[in-house]
Amino acid sequence: GGRGRGRDSPRSPSQERRWWWRWGVWALLRRERRRGRRRPAGRAHRQVRVRLRLQRAGPSERGRATAEHQRGAVRAAAACERRAARGGGRSRRGAQGGPHPGGVYNVYMAGRQLCSKRYREFAILHQNLKREFANFTFPRLPGKWPFSLSEQQLDTRRRGLEEYLEKVCSIRVIGESDIMQEFLSESDENYNGVSDVELRVALPDGTTVTVRVKKNSTTDQVYQAIAAKVGMDSTTVNYFALFEVINHSFVRKLAPNEFPHKLYVQNYTSAVPGTCLTIRKWLFTTEEEILLNDNDLAVTYFFHQAVDDVKKGYIKAEEKSYQLQKLYEQRKMVMYLNMLRTCEGYNEIIFPHCACDSRRKGHVVTAVSITHFKLHACTEEGQLENQVIAFEWDEMQRWDTDEEGMAFCFEYARGEKKPRWVKIFTPYFNYMHECFERVFCELKWRKENIFQMARSQQRDVAT
Repeated sequence: GGRGRGRDSPRSPSQERRWWWRWGVWALLRRERRRGRRRPAGRAHRQVRVRLRLQRAGPSERGRATAEHQRGAVRAAAACERRAARGGGRSRRGAQGGPHPGGVYNVYMAGRQLCSKRYREFAILHQNLKREFANFTFPRLPGKWPFSLSEQQLDTRRRGLEEYLEKVCSIRVIGESDIMQEFLSESDENYNGVSDVELRVALPDGTTVTVRVKKNSTTDQVYQAIAAKVGMDSTTVNYFALFEVINHSFVRKLAPNEFPHKLYVQNYTSAVPGTCLTIRKWLFTTEEEILLNDNDLAVTYFFHQAVDDVKKGYIKAEEKSYQLQKLYEQRKMVMYLNMLRTCEGYNEIIFPHCACDSRRKGHVVTAVSITHFKLHACTEEGQLENQVIAFEWDEMQRWDTDEEGMAFCFEYARGEKKPRWVKIFTPYFNYMHECFERVFCELKWRKENIFQMARSQQRDVAT
């Protein structure tokens, strides 16, 4: 029976504060010692860089982080808000019941904002991962703090969280697990209503533009925001669209009702560094491009996309390559485009090889242009063969998609022969269907002289 405080005796408030202060100092020193140790060789961690920006925020605001693109990087940015003390509200010094009330961490990977999370969500993630991967020794998560956090403590916690994410995501089976993927997807529990997100989109001239939109914005809404940001007029906006970069050789036009942010998050390891979204020309009729020769923005975008298509081999310009190179070096964009429009493959969309019910063995490579729909026979590995079938557009009777069979179907009729259906099994059947619709729409516009009427009206408005 000594006089000292028993093991289970309650501490006084002053003793409690001293205990927590000593524990905090010990934890910080221990973390710094661990940080100073050399990382084991043979394990490649993705570099994490985070910048903290403190902002004055009202009740409806939240911290925002600035995302800068860095190739192959995982970046986490923390932004913390301070709400003005109101009647009955706690000041920073008087708040002793929990962590900083406005701590929200915006997580970025390869320059893309994936989600916004609070500390407790990191703690839940940590526990879930430990249960799922019981045999893995996880790094420590920054500990809880019962008092209001200072700027230095916030920065320390932020660095600890980014280090935790860096190490955990470097283990592929953990980084690609359902638990981690669900964590990296946005949740609305932090905010009232739908949160804003930043999307970085590549432009045809090689630059990028960042737009801030609602997380649930559709393709049309995101595209309109981009068009306004880059200064497209009401006519030019009809000749471009928002695409998803599938790989270095194929892009897919987004459907009007898709959610670009969802794709943006899912494809943060895409072939294009920094973004999987890009603006590209959405036009098959080459004659109509000439009507836009007085539009500097349209000509610039047409020119840079054409140069890129020539480099990738989409446009066959062997015989004119020397002349085109000279025009390119002299930056004579209009003359370059006029010459290139006569080459094979210009304004043609080529799909990846896939199966087709008209071939028992092998695949086909499909190509859509304003003149025809072409099927080029190839092996199952994509090696082109000699057989090519081209369908004229006036031979097309009907076309549709088979959602269940993941196929695009079309019916054609030649001469006196009975109409026949052809089925193409491609994961991009909806995009192929949209290409058909666009071609027939442009053929109708050309027949009704819609392009010329639109340009003349725009000139009248300008004058």
